[in-house]
Amino acid sequence: MLQPELHIVKENLKDSLKKGLPGEKAHLRMLPAGRDLHPISDKGKIIQSSVLMLIFPNKGKLNTCLIRRPSNMRNHGGQVAFPGGGYETGDKDLVSTALRESFEEIGTDASQLEIIGALTPLYVNVSNFIINPFIGWSAGLPQFNIDTREVDELLIVPLDRFLEQTACQIRKVKTSLGEFEAPGFYIDSWFIWGATAMIISEFNDIYRSIVKSPR
Repeated sequence: MLQPELHIVKENLKDSLKKGLPGEKAHLRMLPAGRDLHPISDKGKIIQSSVLMLIFPNKGKLNTCLIRRPSNMRNHGGQVAFPGGGYETGDKDLVSTALRESFEEIGTDASQLEIIGALTPLYVNVSNFIINPFIGWSAGLPQFNIDTREVDELLIVPLDRFLEQTACQIRKVKTSLGEFEAPGFYIDSWFIWGATAMIISEFNDIYRSIVKSPR
């Protein structure tokens, strides 16, 4: 992908993220059975968190990166996710949370990134988190430095892979609550489901319209 084309895609993404987002319509396509999109009143204090969907060029294509969390983590152990975590009192705002967590987990340099927008916040009832997804842009391939205490593996995925018809599948997943079937994206033996798949589903709706109708 040539540099002028990258600039066009970036600007189109920025414009689209400022408009009405697909939101729950896109989330529902990837919502596992028995899960709720909205908090239940007696669930206790909800925790605000942020994730970073980082977009960058690599080998002529636009990519993003995902991590596999260690299996011994209390919440979402072994699952595939975007870098991110809970808001801390030292964070200036939720964007700062996303940038801090990404730096801590995969070593990305916030000074080399641009936040170009945000997707719709979504609720995860298993951990009682509200996830705030932010879209970051890097002009080149980031220099990754993985913290193995928080990340087992890093996966770099061309954005087009998520648009392929064969990527969207329903598979059995195992969690601390048991085994069940869930919709998600199957990429290079990685099955991406739950909140991460819901975020990708919303991004896909936006990215697909840009790819089909470049301005």
